[in-house]
Amino acid sequence: MESTSANLITSLRKHQRDVNHSWTTTKDIPCGRLRLVIYAPYRGVSWSVSFQESKDRVLTADIPKILKSIENSTEALVAKVKEEERQAELRRQEWEARQERWRQEEDRRRVAESIEESREELAKAIEGWAKAISLEQFFSGAQSRAQDLPEEQRQEVLERLALAREFVGTQDPLEFFRAWKTPVEKYLPLSMQKAAAKQD
Repeated sequence: MESTSANLITSLRKHQRDVNHSWTTTKDIPCGRLRLVIYAPYRGVSWSVSFQESKDRVLTADIPKILKSIENSTEALVAKVKEEERQAELRRQEWEARQERWRQEEDRRRVAESIEESREELAKAIEGWAKAISLEQFFSGAQSRAQDLPEEQRQEVLERLALAREFVGTQDPLEFFRAWKTPVEKYLPLSMQKAAAKQD
């Protein structure tokens, strides 16, 4: 008797466990009845109404009801469309404001960058100028002193000076200055671009 009770309890527990671990799935399957869904085809406007045939009633019998529903929804739908257009305009204005802020920040960054680059290039031009002048003074001084040497030595020094000049290359100090660009030549700020566009 005890054994049968124990088996029954075990069997009930197993059944309980099986019930707890089972699952059910559901699927939509065609029922053969029509459904009419009317919706707003406007972006950002969520509105729809649906009508479903039933076993007792065909959809064509509901045409007056459907038309009345559409007519009753028109005012609310127009208000939703206008609100969405207003929101879209606000989003567009916010986007344009963000773009303008980004352009202004980028403009300030590029102006600062062009000033720094121009300053560095001018320093290099001055350095190049000083080096070219120094070389020219050296060659002129050496040539001048060579004139006091005996003919044979003078010829040797002048030949070496010619080789040295050829090795260094012609260095016109003004070329360094002509190559330098002002900050505005490097980048024209937006304010100046707009002024130039107005003049055109």
